[in-house]
Amino acid sequence: MTKFKKLAEILEKIEKISSKKLKTSLLANFIKNLNEEEIKITIWFILGNLGEEWKERELDVSFNTLINVFRALGINIKEFIDLYKKFGDPGDAIKYLFEKKSKSSIKPLFFVKKEYEIVEIYNKLKKIEKIHGEGSRASKENVLKGIFSDISPLEAKLLTRFIVGDMRYGVSEGLLEEVISKAFNIPLEKVQRAHMILGDLGEVVEKILKEGVKSLDSVKIKLFNPIKVMLAEKVDNVYEALLEHDFNTAFEFKFDGIRAQIHKREDIVKIFTRRLKEITESFPDVVKLIKENIKAKEVVVEGEIVAWNREEDKPLPFQVLVRRIKREKDIHKMIKEIPVKLFLFDIIYLDGKMLIDLPFIERRKILEKIRGNIELTPILITKDRKEAEKFFKKSVEMGNEGLIAKKLDSKYILGKRGKLWLKIKSHLEPLDLVIIAAEWGHGRRRKWLSDYYLATRSEKDGKYYIVGKTFKGLSDREMEELTKELLKIKINEIGRVVWVKPKIVVEVLYDEIQKSPKYKCGYALRFARISRIRYDKDVREINTLEDIEKIFKEQEEKKKYI
Repeated sequence: MTKFKKLAEILEKIEKISSKKLKTSLLANFIKNLNEEEIKITIWFILGNLGEEWKERELDVSFNTLINVFRALGINIKEFIDLYKKFGDPGDAIKYLFEKKSKSSIKPLFFVKKEYEIVEIYNKLKKIEKIHGEGSRASKENVLKGIFSDISPLEAKLLTRFIVGDMRYGVSEGLLEEVISKAFNIPLEKVQRAHMILGDLGEVVEKILKEGVKSLDSVKIKLFNPIKVMLAEKVDNVYEALLEHDFNTAFEFKFDGIRAQIHKREDIVKIFTRRLKEITESFPDVVKLIKENIKAKEVVVEGEIVAWNREEDKPLPFQVLVRRIKREKDIHKMIKEIPVKLFLFDIIYLDGKMLIDLPFIERRKILEKIRGNIELTPILITKDRKEAEKFFKKSVEMGNEGLIAKKLDSKYILGKRGKLWLKIKSHLEPLDLVIIAAEWGHGRRRKWLSDYYLATRSEKDGKYYIVGKTFKGLSDREMEELTKELLKIKINEIGRVVWVKPKIVVEVLYDEIQKSPKYKCGYALRFARISRIRYDKDVREINTLEDIEKIFKEQEEKKKYI
């Protein structure tokens, strides 16, 4: 069995390597020497998971709980916070302090007494996941104190990063696909396809070990295991989309709702978001609609759930819909207060058959046949630019975001963003950023955190960089709610500024990106304002610093011709 320390050591090496080829080789050699029981767990660990990628993490260990654990081990918390701010990473901060303790002439309160195996650490963390109810925080602290008191500085760094949910070792899902390809001598395309269909790299490796490499050729969707959805690139207008698709495209309304992946077997229905989180309990009305209309035995369809104003027969903003997801009680009351409409737009699987390799237009015809009375997303197939522009205007005037253009012969490419699908919006492409700090407001806003520090993350070093501050865009109700959520993830408070764990994602509108010496990254958003809180998005999905650099360059290039 492999020691947890070995995993910490290999990840520490990889973090310091810039060569993708060397990273892949080192990790492949490590992975292929693991046994069947620990290999899947190790892949989950590296990705920051305790289970399949599509499962919601339920560790529920707050930053304050971690602070209490460190305090009990004799760590100077002020020093830890200062180092956290200096390094920008709690893992590096705790590694430094563990090393300092081990070198001290004074006997530390903890010392390495046991070398845990990877599986042992996994089982202890799974034990923490199952701790609920009264006294759960103290129980979780006790388990963590037991682990941290026995491990080395490198292991403490890895475990801290894992608990916080920010791995930062420079190992993405894409890199792990290449690692598995190299470790088992399998074409990368096979690994990628199996990953897209099964939705979890741990399961891909488990399938290879149990059934052999050839089993990847016949892999199928597992109902009720959500799969990664096809994504779209952005273009500026309908004419650009027509050109990109050789005038062979279909335009669909792009609603301002929740993209829903719906799985059905007989009378069992489950609904998942685009980031694979299950939301079935929030939408019993949608479940009922599916049961009553789609008669297929087994099916996976995609659609958009939209909050709907019945009186005016038009969509409501996304933020209204979010209240349905966040409300755990009185859901039947919420169904009346916030009715929704479901618009289907694609079908991926039907009665044992994968449909992803069929052309889009064929999938649409199949969907038309099995939908019952459920509405499909409005569609326009045209080669005429003016007709497409009128359709775009109609969608925007209705309150939608714009259009999606889909090449008529496009396959459904799971989990990939490409030009087969293109999105056309009515304003500058918003940025998804994360709040890393907020200031207490003034006047009527004095009880709320209402001035938000917006950050992006660099792909190169994994660190967060502030690109702007704003107090604009949210309603009083949203600020009050956001204050409660931010205080739950508070790291430190200095004067009027509350620093928080990077967790809450917001969609940000802005006029342009400017060069700015004010921020470390060198860029700032001009007139930033929050358009909505993206509770449906994970911090791993935010726009990167590299995205911002690219937008800035494109913006400056366009200025030459204006």
